Amino acid sequence: MDRNIYVDTHAHIMSHEYEEDLNEMLARCEEAGVERIMIITLSHEETMKAIAFAEKDPSRFNVAAGIFPEDVKELTDEMWEEFKETVKHPMISCIGEIGLDYYWEKDPEVRALQREIFIKQIELAKEVNKPILVHSRDAMQDTYDIMKAHHWKGLLHCFSGTKEMVREFTKLGYYIALGGALTFKNARHSVEVCESIDEKYLLSETDCPYMAPVPYRGKRNEPSYIPLIVKKMAEVRGESEEHMASVILANWERFLRSCEE
Repeated sequence: MDRNIYVDTHAHIMSHEYEEDLNEMLARCEEAGVERIMIITLSHEETMKAIAFAEKDPSRFNVAAGIFPEDVKELTDEMWEEFKETVKHPMISCIGEIGLDYYWEKDPEVRALQREIFIKQIELAKEVNKPILVHSRDAMQDTYDIMKAHHWKGLLHCFSGTKEMVREFTKLGYYIALGGALTFKNARHSVEVCESIDEKYLLSETDCPYMAPVPYRGKRNEPSYIPLIVKKMAEVRGESEEHMASVILANWERFLRSCEE
């Protein structure tokens, strides 16, 4: 019987945490069956590095570039113009991660700037016809309001909202990615979301090097742990791991086709 093919829709593998053992880490991914990885980049230098890397194996790797909400204060006009040109590169599949993060940021003016830059990036994504990968932390209602008003194709990564909120996002056609938090003991909302979501919108991710699943919680995360997350999804939904892995792969391939439409 063929082995499962797994998908990591959100991996920061170009970050410094993997500089010393990138090849060994990727070998573990291959051994685990993680054959699709979206590389998330948050700076021009990281994006260029990821493009050069992904070009060697474009069937396995995709690249996303975005201006993270915590970085909006440093954004200059020159950086924005450079970003607008960079995302036209054919190796960049998606604009992300972008969105809102109110967890650390309490200043109303900076929060307003986050919203402004989020909207600008959604409109840019429409111009270049590439989906968005959205980060939302302690800002779910504002995220929803913007994603409804400026509707576009995309997904919410590391979804932390309620089952009621996930229903509203999927009504708009957005995909939902769940990660290591689903395996945590206190993951009530994530479990309820996983239970209730229409499976055609469900995706898996690590957000590595962060948010490692149990039993690796607190350690550096990596894409080879995706099977643990999919196993938990299958358990929560009362499905087989084979079914869950195949559904997620089909969803991801459908999502990526939307990048080309």
